[in-house]
Parts: sequence; C-alpha cells; structure tokens
Amino acid sequence: MLRRLRIGAAALMPRVLPCACCCLAAAVLAIAPAIAPAVADEPPTVEVSGGGEIGGHLWSAYANTTVALSGLIAGVPKSIREDGWRLRAGAGYWEYARRHTIWISGLGERSVHRRRTGSFADLLLGYQAGIGPLTLKIFAGGAYANEQRLIDGEDEGSIGSFTAARVLVESWYNLTPNAFAQFDAGWTSRLDALTARGRLGYRMTPEISAGPEVGYWSADRELEAGRDDIIRYGAFIRYEWSAGEISLSGGVADDGEDSNFYASLNALLRF
Repeated sequence: MLRRLRIGAAALMPRVLPCACCCLAAAVLAIAPAIAPAVADEPPTVEVSGGGEIGGHLWSAYANTTVALSGLIAGVPKSIREDGWRLRAGAGYWEYARRHTIWISGLGERSVHRRRTGSFADLLLGYQAGIGPLTLKIFAGGAYANEQRLIDGEDEGSIGSFTAARVLVESWYNLTPNAFAQFDAGWTSRLDALTARGRLGYRMTPEISAGPEVGYWSADRELEAGRDDIIRYGAFIRYEWSAGEISLSGGVADDGEDSNFYASLNALLRF
C-alpha cells in the first residue's frame, strides 16, 4: 500500500499547481463579494461558496449561491442563519485522465490515454431548520450535466448531455461549546450515485478548528453489473469569522484496488 501511495503522490505532483490554482480561484470567487460595502443593520441573506479538490487522476472545482427566500418573498431581510426556505444554484467541472493498457483485437496490448470530463449546473429548493444544537438543511431539485469520454483524443462513446434528480442533506451538531460534528450526504439519480462526508471538529480558538474527516462515494457501473466505491480518510483545518469560513483538508482515498492522496480547499461567505 505504501508503494501505491508513493506512486500516486508522484503522479499527482505535476498537476498540483494548476489544480491548486483552480481551487484558489473558486475560493476567491466566494470571498470576492466581501470587498463590496456592507450595510451593518441588514442581516446576511446570501451565502456564496466555492472550492475544489485534487486526488489521484481526478480534479474538480465548484461554486454555488444560496439565497434565503423568506426575505425575498416577505420583502423584509431575514438572516440566512435563521430557519426558512432556501434556493441554491450551483455549477461545477471535473476531469479524469490517466494511461491504461488495453487489449485491441489484432493488435495486442496497447497503452492508451483516457480522458473524461464533466460539467454540471443545478437548481435546488431547500429548507433549513434549527432543532436545539442541531442545524439541518435539506435540498432537492434537478441537475443538467454534460460528460465527454476520449481515448487518445478520439471520442469513446461520450454520454453527452443529460438531466438528473438531486437531493442533498447538510447537518451541523454542536456537541459542546468547543466541539462539533458535521455530516453531509447527497444522492443523484444518474447511476444512483451516493456521496457522504463526516467531520468531528474541535475549536482550538474561537476562529480555528480542526479534526478528522471521512468520506464515501458510490455509483453503479455503466458497462457491467456492480458498483464502484471510494472511501476517504483524512483531516481538516478550518478558519471562521463572522461572515464566513475557509477550510483545507487532505488524506487518503481508497477504491479497494488503489490508494491516492487527496486535498480539498473550500470557502464560504455570507452577506
């Protein structure tokens, strides 16, 4: 396993800088509105977030905006931290690329370069509820996506555009004044894809917290029976202030056959 981790890290390094730039660009997009002047008497009604991730042969970036509908409907600003209906719009991009050895009839074994890319945009309606120390958010809606598959630069049966249903659940639980638990999960109808992430955090100072994290991804295989699964083990560090937060995490992702390092950067701003 250690040998596979070293190989994964070596393969990852040539792409660290460009992928990190994408992560930082998405984070900057999330923080940029802070430059605009804010009205102190008005509660935050909009939440903007962005970020990205690198790991193994895959990298991705995303950005989304969530609006508190209560303020829009009633005409009276209502903090996005309070209970109420939410509307979230988001978009993202991912890319997977690596070399494979395949068998071609009449030619034998050949080394080929496979590249897959995907982009998506979604629109979700949700509700946030505070139940004692628990804050729970549930979103549901649809996504429009496009995926391309290339082998040595030639199309390899690209899926193209499609639509899918999507459900997200986000939760935060204050265990003590200095400790918290966070659990997020999602489901997408295409390939019955499931995602989940759990964190346990401890506030070392009012602004800085850190702790372990675990993640899970699973989806049906497209060309054969069964499912693919990835389990992640890592740690995170988080910095928060009155209007937002930024977090960095990293660890190991294991798909049952190989293990690779991963790193993610996320930022959030309320205004």
